[in-house]
Amino acid sequence: MPQAARKAWIEEKEEPQVVFRRRSRRRPAFAVRTQVNTELRSRALILFLLFAFTATVTLIRSEESAMRGYELVQLRQEALQLERENKYLELNIAELKAPQRIKDRATNELGMVVPKEFYFAAEGNK
Repeated sequence: MPQAARKAWIEEKEEPQVVFRRRSRRRPAFAVRTQVNTELRSRALILFLLFAFTATVTLIRSEESAMRGYELVQLRQEALQLERENKYLELNIAELKAPQRIKDRATNELGMVVPKEFYFAAEGNK
C-alpha cells in the first residue's frame, strides 16, 4: 500500500507542462524581392523635395505678407497722428492770424494806439 500511496502522491504532484513552440515566420513566395526599386525611391524623393520646397516658399510668402500687414497698420497709425498734429498746427496758425488777437497784442504788449481817423490816397486826386 505504501507504494500505491506514493504513486498517487507523485501523480498528483506532477503538473502538466506547457510547451511553447516558436512559430516560424515564412514570407509568402510572391513578396520576396531581392532587388530594390531605385527608380521608385528616386521619384518619391523628388516628390518629397518638391513638396518641401513648395511648403517653404508658401511659408515665406505668408510671413512676408503678415509683415507687410503689420507695416501697413503702423504706417496708417503714423498718418493719423500726423494728420492730428497738422490740424492742431493749422488751428494755432488761425489763432495767431486772427485780427482781434493782433490788435490786442499790438495795443497791450507793444503799446501801439489805434488811429482815430483814416486817410486814403486816391490816384485820381492831384
